Amino acid sequence: MTAFLRLVYWDWVHEMKRKETIVSMILFSLVTLFVFSRAIEPDSETGQKAHAGILWVTFLLAGAIGIDRAFRSGDGGNKVLEGLLLSPVGRTTIYYAKVTSTLLFLLVMEAVILVLFCVLYNVSISLSDLGALAVVILAVTIGLVAVGVTLSAMTRAIHGGDVILRILLFALLIPLLWSAVRVTASIFSEDAVDWNAIGIIGAFDLVYVASGQLLFEPILQDYDAS
Repeated sequence: MTAFLRLVYWDWVHEMKRKETIVSMILFSLVTLFVFSRAIEPDSETGQKAHAGILWVTFLLAGAIGIDRAFRSGDGGNKVLEGLLLSPVGRTTIYYAKVTSTLLFLLVMEAVILVLFCVLYNVSISLSDLGALAVVILAVTIGLVAVGVTLSAMTRAIHGGDVILRILLFALLIPLLWSAVRVTASIFSEDAVDWNAIGIIGAFDLVYVASGQLLFEPILQDYDAS
């Protein structure tokens, strides 16, 4: 546990020093939200129905930027992964530490995006709905990070790996995002929660977190062999 916490802290500090990544994510989110607000009138009936989809598209596009940097250093090398491999801990600990630090990083960015979304789209959320939305965002982001970290490790040394990561990431996340939009839309409209969608989110998290743990060590063995 001590090694895990130290790795999370080290990686968190490393991520927060990447000012260009943070600025890129925030600016990209602003542009995405602004474009949607011009294309769909926020106060219209159509705009209100599209709020959940707009929010999660923004989360996904901005999150892909942060996840792509998970195992890439500022100069495009593999120094991040090399630094992690030098730590005298098990591969499973490295995996969960990387997932946790990336999750914390994305949650902070998503909190900023949510505030921007509420301001630009004039959305007011009660405290109870905000708590429910926070739980949904946490659950969905866990699945997003589990898939993204694994794909980032797999594509780190491939030419054009950032493009491949996004293609695979978007394809694998379709059921998760569909469920996230369904649940978020019910929160915004104060309708009954879709428990089937919640079940899909929970199952997705369990499957991809576990599969990421199983795949992570073979990925690192391939790195060591290369």
